[in-house]
Amino acid sequence: MKISVVIAVLNSHYIVKLQIRHFRAMHLPDDVEFIFIDDGSNPPLKLPHMGLKNLSFYYTNDKRAWTQGLARNLGASKAKGEFLFFTDIDHIISKEAIMAVREFDGDRMVFPRFMGILDRYGNVIQDLQTLFDWGYSKAYWRRRWHTLSGGYHGNTYAVRKTIFDQIGGYYKEFCESEFHVGGRWMSEERKFNIKMSHGVGRGWIKPDVIGPPIYVYPLGKFHKTGEHNPYGLFHSLSMEQGTPLPRLE
Repeated sequence: MKISVVIAVLNSHYIVKLQIRHFRAMHLPDDVEFIFIDDGSNPPLKLPHMGLKNLSFYYTNDKRAWTQGLARNLGASKAKGEFLFFTDIDHIISKEAIMAVREFDGDRMVFPRFMGILDRYGNVIQDLQTLFDWGYSKAYWRRRWHTLSGGYHGNTYAVRKTIFDQIGGYYKEFCESEFHVGGRWMSEERKFNIKMSHGVGRGWIKPDVIGPPIYVYPLGKFHKTGEHNPYGLFHSLSMEQGTPLPRLE
C-alpha cells in the first residue's frame, strides 16, 4: 500500500458521504486506502462502503467533545500505507494531490488551499456565485486580490509513516482538551510541527515540499458571518444544526 488517507470525523455524516463519492469518482490505483475515524459522533458514523475500494471505518469511543490528534493516531496505527495523508473533513483532496504523493520521494508534502465545495454527487465546485451563496466572504475574496486562495493549513499534509511513528505521532497530553488545544500556547498540531522542524534542522527529515492545490469549504474566517458549521454539515463542539442544506439526502 502506498497511501493511507486518514480523516477524523465528528458529526459530519453527510459530508463523509460526499467525500466517499468524491474519492470513488477519482478511479484511483489499488495502492490507496481510505480510513475514517469516528471521534465520538452522535449517532455513531455508520455508512455503507458505497463502492469505494480499500475503505475502513474505526471508532475512538471517546466521549469528549473532540480529540482529533488521538483519532489521527488511531488511524495511523491501522494504516498500511507508506505515506499517511491526513486531512480535515472540511478540506477536499484533489486527485492531483494524491497522485503527487504517490510519486513522492520526500518526507512531507504540504498543499495550498483554494475555495471549493462538493456538490451532492461529490464533484468539486468553484463557481464564484455558488461560493457566495454558501456564505463565502466577498470582503475576504477582495483581500485575496479576487483569487480563491485560502492559504495553507497545517492539518492537511502527507507524511512518510516511518517519520510519523519515529516522532511519536500526536502527543496524548495535547489531545485531551476541547478542540485539540493542550494549554494556552500549545496544541497537538503545533507540537507535532515543532518536532518535524527539529528533525529537518538536524538533517534526519527532509524539508517540506509543496504539492498541488487542494480545496476548502468557505467556513470560519472565509465565511461572511464567521460560521464554522454552514448547513450543520461539519464537526461542531456546540453540535449546531445550522440551516438545512437544500436537497439534503
